[in-house]
Amino acid sequence: MLKITKISGNIFDDDELQKRFEILDKQGKCERLQVSRQELEKTRLRKSTDKGTDVGLLFNDSTKLNHGDVLISEGKFILVEQIPEKVISIKIKQNSNQTELLVLLGHIIGNRHRPIAIDKQTILFPIQADSELDLFKSLFSEIIKHLEMKVEERVFVPRKGMDVHEH
Repeated sequence: MLKITKISGNIFDDDELQKRFEILDKQGKCERLQVSRQELEKTRLRKSTDKGTDVGLLFNDSTKLNHGDVLISEGKFILVEQIPEKVISIKIKQNSNQTELLVLLGHIIGNRHRPIAIDKQTILFPIQADSELDLFKSLFSEIIKHLEMKVEERVFVPRKGMDVHEH
């Protein structure tokens, strides 16, 4: 087992690390560690990379993994990739009273204790099943005509401070 106790950086924050990753990846020298959003929170985790390397992560209590983190140990370059998950994406249609709609959306989603992310003009939150779209359409019934809603599968990164516990 390859024991890893620190994160070397993140390819989305470090241009040099990004370049190094691209070069090594073209040469087939990178490994990928696929983890769920829930596993990113763990300080102790044992998993295998896409190339079969058994990895044991042992971090201190303040260290958390993020999508794009790089783990380097014993000559191995391992990229952490968050597994995409189902989310509902919501966009407000043009010519709508955005302030009122945003307050109502925040109130309804907040009452369901969902973490959120905001990507450009889209509000995102994770779901367990496609059927939850019907639940939220019902909850948004008074404002549904002003919204574009759909289920997508994508990497969900909660907005900082908005990663509340889910029920």
